[in-house]
Amino acid sequence: HVLLIGSITIMMLVGLGMVLGNMLSGRISGRYSPLRIAAVTDFIIVLALLMLFFCGGMKTTSLIFAFICCAGLFALSAPLQILLLQNAKGGELLGAAGGQIAFNLGSAVGAYCGGMMLTLGLAYNYVALPAALLSFAAMSSLLLYGRYKRQQAADTPVLAKPLGQITVTVRVAYCRMRRERLIRPTRFWHIL
Repeated sequence: HVLLIGSITIMMLVGLGMVLGNMLSGRISGRYSPLRIAAVTDFIIVLALLMLFFCGGMKTTSLIFAFICCAGLFALSAPLQILLLQNAKGGELLGAAGGQIAFNLGSAVGAYCGGMMLTLGLAYNYVALPAALLSFAAMSSLLLYGRYKRQQAADTPVLAKPLGQITVTVRVAYCRMRRERLIRPTRFWHIL
């Protein structure tokens, strides 16, 4: 049923998803952390793959979710590379190379698992199940990493602020409270 639509059209749609996913990831990378972008993107990929499994018989719906899945895969690439480089202090080149190795290994494992579904004689939509499971494992790993980083940050002692920063902080808070009429102006403003 896929050949009726045209293989070239499908490849163009998937390629457009890849380009737009990469552009979207770049656009939102200034607003959100790479970890958040990667975890949310992985969640979207899991949902798209599950919908591909359940809606595999519907041509148009399958193409929409294939587009979303490919957009997510390319949106995921840059945040994961950034996370790798942030955690490879002193070995950035090795970290970047390791990232490419991991992507290639993931492609090979995914192709093997998808091929096993076809070898078992299952329908084409079953190829999405191991992919969803592997994407869920990746998302879970990202969430565990985020939890580890938060615990690590909570265990790190906070250094005292220099006196100049405290003065600026108090001054900004005073102006904000005064603007919102929570306090009255005083003649002691000059000490801040």
